[in-house]
Amino acid sequence: MHLSNYIKSFNYDEKPGSHLVYSTKRAAVLVLKKEIIESIESGTLSLAAEKTLSDLGIIIPDKEAEKKSMLGLIDGLNARDTGMNVTVVLNMDCNFACVYCYEGEMKGRLYMTEDIADLLIDFIKEKFTDTTKSINIDFFGGEPLLSKDLIKYISHAMKSFAGDKGAEYTFSLVSNGSLLKREVAEELKALGMQGVKITLDGPAEIHNKYRPFKKGGGSFDAIIRNIKETCDLVKIGIGGNFDQENYQRFPELLDYLEKEGLTPDKISQVKFDAVMKRPKGDASPADYVDGCMSINEPWLIAAGIYLREEILKRGYSTPRIMPMPCQVELKNSYVVHFDGTLYKCPGFIGKKGFETGSLREGMTDYSASYKTGIWKNDECLGCEYLPLCFGGCKYMTYIRDGNVESIDCKKPYLDASLEALVRQDINYRRQARAK
Repeated sequence: MHLSNYIKSFNYDEKPGSHLVYSTKRAAVLVLKKEIIESIESGTLSLAAEKTLSDLGIIIPDKEAEKKSMLGLIDGLNARDTGMNVTVVLNMDCNFACVYCYEGEMKGRLYMTEDIADLLIDFIKEKFTDTTKSINIDFFGGEPLLSKDLIKYISHAMKSFAGDKGAEYTFSLVSNGSLLKREVAEELKALGMQGVKITLDGPAEIHNKYRPFKKGGGSFDAIIRNIKETCDLVKIGIGGNFDQENYQRFPELLDYLEKEGLTPDKISQVKFDAVMKRPKGDASPADYVDGCMSINEPWLIAAGIYLREEILKRGYSTPRIMPMPCQVELKNSYVVHFDGTLYKCPGFIGKKGFETGSLREGMTDYSASYKTGIWKNDECLGCEYLPLCFGGCKYMTYIRDGNVESIDCKKPYLDASLEALVRQDINYRRQARAK
């Protein structure tokens, strides 16, 4: 037996003579004595230990065979996937004037019509198979609640269809939160709404600067009021977009949430991400020029570790470090634009050459345009971080290079941060168990 290609080992001073071992393929974490690692390398490991470590993916019989098996990993995930996930862009309109708006010049009074919604409903029914157990729609915008009636129209149809097929229908929103009144949440929950992701860009002073109402004035207080009114009805996740100048103030938001009674039991998840630069030729409404072009930027590595620590130490949930294939590679994942055009990633909406068909004409082959499987090369297959990266973010590559012809390698970022992130998970899970 051999150590897997896809593990990282760190000195574990808490137990002298031991190593902290993390499987990037299984997200398994354990502490191994130095003697155990030596016995793996010498072939003298006990049968009981061999079975345990093999089940956890820490040891494997053949390193080259393991690399080859990775080539079919996502195919296997797709074969076992019983859920259908559809991101639906309901409109390109918004009542906010965010300075870094990701949709920039595409914004306007552009709305999905009921006719297009009927095509969407038919498309989902057509893609439904005997193995499909769930349908989830992530309603997106613009601001999706400006199309509340269409959410209801689609959800009535999908809830009825899924019920007849013995499947489950759920949906979520990516919303600015300003229109999420309690009566709206009650109405939509009855139709299958499970959660809402709401953006708060730090404490009120910063948030109101970056995410004001289109008519002027800050939006922070209205959002907080709506979260308080609805967090007992649906899962509220909070996101936030930071840059190099303001990320150190984001913990003030967490303290404010606690003070206002929006404690970890009221908020399902918190995750902060850096504002990305816009692709060359795109312009934000306020000509915002800050933001990152790579997750490997040193300031961003430090900011990510810092903010994740601040989230966890206050008891809020945040995503664990887990294997995560790109949405583009997932067969049962679709993105539908307001006009019925199909894509594989929300980041590429409106980008010429990244359409994957339409609701009227069906899906087209997108393997070449999106460079699926670009990670299937000797360098990536031999990298211990492959299961956490799979070639990185195609949209980030597009921002950097203007195309997706190369990978977005995360190795510098993971070299610098993985140990700290794994230790965070260990420390705060231990604290949670002790309570």
